[in-house]
Amino acid sequence: MSLHDLISYNNHRLKLWYRKGFMMLATVNIFFMNICIIFLVSTFTFYLLRDRLPIQPGSKMSTRLYFGLSNGMTGILLMHNAINLNGALIDLRLLPLALSALFGGNISIAVTGLMLLIYRFVIDSGDSLDALFSSVITLLGFLVLSFICRRFIKRQGYFFSAIVTVGSLLVLSRLIMSNSPADAWGTIYIPYFILTIGGAFLFYRLSSLLQQHFVLYSYQSYLASTDQLTRLANRHVILEKVTTLEKSKDSWGVILFDLDHFKNVNDTHGHAVGDAVLRHFSIILNEHCPAPVTVGRYGGEEFIVIVPDIELHPPVVLAETIVTAVQQTPFVMQDHAVSITVSAGIAYAHQQPAETVFKQADCALYEAKAQGRNQYRLYRSE
Repeated sequence: MSLHDLISYNNHRLKLWYRKGFMMLATVNIFFMNICIIFLVSTFTFYLLRDRLPIQPGSKMSTRLYFGLSNGMTGILLMHNAINLNGALIDLRLLPLALSALFGGNISIAVTGLMLLIYRFVIDSGDSLDALFSSVITLLGFLVLSFICRRFIKRQGYFFSAIVTVGSLLVLSRLIMSNSPADAWGTIYIPYFILTIGGAFLFYRLSSLLQQHFVLYSYQSYLASTDQLTRLANRHVILEKVTTLEKSKDSWGVILFDLDHFKNVNDTHGHAVGDAVLRHFSIILNEHCPAPVTVGRYGGEEFIVIVPDIELHPPVVLAETIVTAVQQTPFVMQDHAVSITVSAGIAYAHQQPAETVFKQADCALYEAKAQGRNQYRLYRSE
């Protein structure tokens, strides 16, 4: 071989290596673009469903439908950003299907799979009926696979691994039966399997961490807005509600409740019993205050009820009902009952500041206390 031929041969090999390296970088780039798509859509989904987490096969039907729709959208985006492996276009649509199986069960899988079929055979109408039939059979096989795995595999990590592994083998079997080049094992099949398993690992970790994050977020939000003893709204939530009502310029009402002789309950029976009495009264409040009435603990043994629609839920009627219910529902301890009563003060807001309305309700409450307790009074201006 002459020097010129040797140089030409080496240049040719360098071009081949450069082309392969460029194609490998392009593949890795598209792969991580797919992971970013998965992460973005999953984050948005878990944020919107944060009040319904954790998502599981026993969740509400609407939750599983929304989750299936979200994963269907993820699958469509993954199909649109397919990875080119030596002329063969492959995608990671298996991963959102597996996620639907993991968290949403068969309903989510059916919704996700239906969206993927519609995208492929309605938008891309060039596929044959045989390809449509093959895809439907694959989806049905995936549903059966999910049902069998869920029946015998209880741990989420093992379940997801089994779903992805067997699902990848199903897809590979379709690829093998199609017209493929002679070196397809090294250039298509094995790279597809590696990309799918690697993407599945990242997908599982991301989705699990995202769901845990938003569950914790929802719990912390609940703690920040709830009185820990009574599980009613705290003062922060009450003030936010009142601020909204002030801006609306509508008439609204306030009822202040105060448990009568509550100090005697603490002194006689102890603070543990006193706390139980507060929880007992909070249950009565919740039972008799329908939405959109807001019930909260104002401090100590004082409770507050904000009534946004005073015509639909007249505060006077609410106060009378609750005062009577407390009197007729004694707090039962281990071997005897403790009779408790409550006094209430009512005030209406007609364009005046919330601070003024609260003072008026407090004055009405003081009047109810002064006139013998176990009753309500409506503030009336002089």
